[in-house]
Amino acid sequence: MSVQAESLRVELGEFVLGPLSLEFPTGSVTAIVGANGCGKTTLLRAVCGVQQLALGHVRVNGCTVHSMHEGKRAARMAMVVQRPTVPFGLSVRETIELGRLTLPHAPSAIDRALHETGLTELQHQSVATLSEGQRHRTAFARALAQRNPELHMVTIDEPTASLDPVWSVAMSALLPTWAAEGVAILVATHDLAFAAACCDRAVLLDRGAVVESGAIETVLTQEKLSMLFGTRFTTVHGLTAIPVPMPWWPGRTTMGAK
Repeated sequence: MSVQAESLRVELGEFVLGPLSLEFPTGSVTAIVGANGCGKTTLLRAVCGVQQLALGHVRVNGCTVHSMHEGKRAARMAMVVQRPTVPFGLSVRETIELGRLTLPHAPSAIDRALHETGLTELQHQSVATLSEGQRHRTAFARALAQRNPELHMVTIDEPTASLDPVWSVAMSALLPTWAAEGVAILVATHDLAFAAACCDRAVLLDRGAVVESGAIETVLTQEKLSMLFGTRFTTVHGLTAIPVPMPWWPGRTTMGAK
């Protein structure tokens, strides 16, 4: 089972994404990597059905996403945006419960999402009092609460952007576990260590086009990222189970620091 984007093309003014064809197997976590403005967020929005397509289609378990009824689409996919809109008048728990608006009432699913994101002790606190990172975890918990037998795809835009190191590591452990439940998870990220830690596949995007896609060990390499970003990368060992290409920072050396 997989999520399939076939001949997908999006036109946003002068920017064009695609046409591209990609397959995201359920049970996998795929990193979408590329420079600012290359189309990562647009790709996530397109596969979730919230971005209008100029051409092509996206299928989840054989069903075309853009023709699905909104309720059916909410049952089959979850989306966590980079800057989630969180209703400040609600508590943490009430906000997470929004993830099940079109699904059967399931308090145990809410409890599980709270536990997995470390928010159990904050569940009755107003969202308005939370830090940026805590609000982002709340939005992620809302997606976790959408668990149901029909859920096959989750997209997450910059999951570690507002998280501290402890929760970045926790998130990297949680995503493969969630994917193993039969979900295809797509992650747009600039955090290459995070991608190496939890993703098994990667897609490189450049100005709306797919440069390469495949197993993360073969796609996320020093040479390919140096070409993609136009800057020098080096390979760091020991951060994750696989070597991690990271940008080379020459600043202190060139400034004469000892």
